[in-house]
Amino acid sequence: MVIGKLQPLEFTDCLLDSPEFRENLNQHEKELEKTSQQIKRIIKEVKDLLAAAKNLSRAQRTLSKSLNEFNFECIGSTQTDDEQVIADSLKQFSKLISAIEEERDNMLDRAHDQIVGPLEEFRKCHIGGVKENKKKYDKKTAKFCQAQERFLNMSSKKPGSAVVEADASLGMLEREYLQESLSYVLGIQEVQERIKFEFVEIILRFISDWLVFYHLGHEVAEDAKDYLSDLQLKVQKTRENFDETRQKAQELKHRYMESKMKPESEYTKQGYLFLMEKKAFTATWSKYYCTYKKQSKKFSMLQFNQISGRSQSSTEVLTLASCTRRLSEFEKRYCFDLIFEERPAITYTFQALSEEDRKAWLNAMDGKEPTYLAPATNHNEDGHLDEVGFAFVRKCIEVLERRGLEEEGLYRIGGVSTKITKLLNMGLDRKKTEKDRLMFFNDEQSSDVLESKTIASALKHYLRNLNEPLMTFRLHHSFISSAKQETRQGRLSDVHQLIHRLPKNHFEMLDIVIRHLKSVALKSDKNKMSVFNLGVVFGPTLLRSAEETVAAILDIKFNNVVIEILIDNYDKIFKTQPGKTTDYL
Repeated sequence: MVIGKLQPLEFTDCLLDSPEFRENLNQHEKELEKTSQQIKRIIKEVKDLLAAAKNLSRAQRTLSKSLNEFNFECIGSTQTDDEQVIADSLKQFSKLISAIEEERDNMLDRAHDQIVGPLEEFRKCHIGGVKENKKKYDKKTAKFCQAQERFLNMSSKKPGSAVVEADASLGMLEREYLQESLSYVLGIQEVQERIKFEFVEIILRFISDWLVFYHLGHEVAEDAKDYLSDLQLKVQKTRENFDETRQKAQELKHRYMESKMKPESEYTKQGYLFLMEKKAFTATWSKYYCTYKKQSKKFSMLQFNQISGRSQSSTEVLTLASCTRRLSEFEKRYCFDLIFEERPAITYTFQALSEEDRKAWLNAMDGKEPTYLAPATNHNEDGHLDEVGFAFVRKCIEVLERRGLEEEGLYRIGGVSTKITKLLNMGLDRKKTEKDRLMFFNDEQSSDVLESKTIASALKHYLRNLNEPLMTFRLHHSFISSAKQETRQGRLSDVHQLIHRLPKNHFEMLDIVIRHLKSVALKSDKNKMSVFNLGVVFGPTLLRSAEETVAAILDIKFNNVVIEILIDNYDKIFKTQPGKTTDYL
């Protein structure tokens, strides 16, 4: 607000009522009118601002409601603790927005009574009051001036008594006029002074209310600071889990594409077949999804086409009587005939997707030209958990711990594959004595192969390629279920009991590895390998499913949780016997 430079209205000037006084008074009146219009505009803009704030509040509450109603779909049966926090985060965001909007609503509710009302009252009573006084002042001025002119225009022939009476009347009017003039001048100056404190005081209250609202919003933000920081860490950990899961899923996808391997299931064989359906003068081929259980000889067929995405009928289940390969002279390739016990007079002709697929169906249903679905597994000699492996692992750990475990990215940053292979071949060479095998670690000429990242990668490679993981295929599902327990006590209790159910050599090797990983985690301020990071690296190494599926890959995050539990509770799990759940409080 700019304060204009006006000359004060002196009472002596008011009594003289000179042209200069009138000009000065006129300047004061114009300035007051200008101020009135400015206040009027401010009132309108405050009302617009309050309306906009209410619209913003409604929009914020709409967003808050949408965030609160948003649901995360969970792939898999259970979420990790971090995923549960993340899934609940939008509801927490909704609460934060609602808390801030509550304060905004309180401020807006007070705004009319504390801001708009007082501004309108100030303009109406004080500035409006001066305008009313001006009307009275102008009326008194006109009345006095007219009476003065009439008095001066009286004839000199008027009797003396009439002149005295007129003079007395004029004196009374002059007194009233001067009284009104002084009151008007005083009123103008008072309202101009009031603007400096009463008007500014109202605006100050308005600004203070806004600042209090912002401060309360800041306090809400401060209260949520720890939660938001923790959430950011959990989101980052989930992103890292996703990257690991995506990589494993990509690898599995490539293996499926290259070998066309089929996952294990309750069915001996399943897949799409085309069924020949004879019409009056022709034959049509319809696509069916078929399954076969060898033990019960149950064959099911459901007409289905992926393009339409709809099944054309219900699933039909029949009992297989015979399976015969179609002659190559038949009009279609890769065909075979099935006869079912329920309809012995009808021959069903199916077309497989390839020659290999047909042989697989024939083999599954004991038809002609049987063939084996998959070659026998070739077990790697280096995958044995024996004394050679124990000695190799102990030596790797000894060398790494002697170096201090402070190298950044230990176990996360891989070594050169050729160096890793050379180290594995030397350290696991069963044709040599233990002394000769481990002498390699002290050979100065092999120093380029003995980088910390190479040794760490070789150790991890050995553990990952055991014929059976340290935590066994048999207990894999139980370990995953333990990680899905709702409480920390339940998870720790179950993992503790499962660890002590491992075969002796598996338990001993796992003890060695987890003790070492605990030492690595203690140096995380230097090597950046926190318990979480070690869980990500060693989860799929120490705990893996016998069957590689997308579901198993999605459960890798629970593998990581199990490893984190082992590292965080190494002494409790490996050095004490399992107890009751209450022992883990």
